[in-house]
Amino acid sequence: MLASALDPGPGKDSMAARNRSQRRNVGSPETAAPAKGRIRFDPQWCRTCRVCEIACSIAKEGVARPAVAGIAIHFDEFGTDDPVSATLCLQCPDAPCMAACPVGAMVRDSRTGAVRVLEDVCIGCMLCQKACPWGVPQRHPDRRLAIKCDLCCDRADGPQCVAMCPLAGKALIYEPEAYVSEVANEQL
Repeated sequence: MLASALDPGPGKDSMAARNRSQRRNVGSPETAAPAKGRIRFDPQWCRTCRVCEIACSIAKEGVARPAVAGIAIHFDEFGTDDPVSATLCLQCPDAPCMAACPVGAMVRDSRTGAVRVLEDVCIGCMLCQKACPWGVPQRHPDRRLAIKCDLCCDRADGPQCVAMCPLAGKALIYEPEAYVSEVANEQL
């Protein structure tokens, strides 16, 4: 009797298979919301104070710990052209990280258009990082989880890093309709 209760019968999927399938469909590019916004970084204005990293880690993890931030500022004192750079998700319209995720843990937020990680679904395989042309998703130092910028999609006021940057509007610029504008300009 127990075996028959566990067997879904001919032609029916098991509950686990249905759940896996539903998770994959949630993040598939075909059913996802379109890309909308992004954060633009201007290295000429950045002073490498790293307030953006601290603000992000506090907003997302509740602690001031740059290792868990969705943005990373880099300074190369031997760099000749641009010694300052940032690792920051561009929220790509085609989002190769979403397509690479085997469990559908990468989904696009319908309000901001940001690609975000579903923490309860992510298995930490980091195929998203390998698929990303810039290697943006990083492994959380304490959990099997990918971390990346999600434009603070849980905040109505936009990304916390931009709000806290002393040079907001110059070093970090939030463009909530960046991809929408690009598509409109291409159609003209």
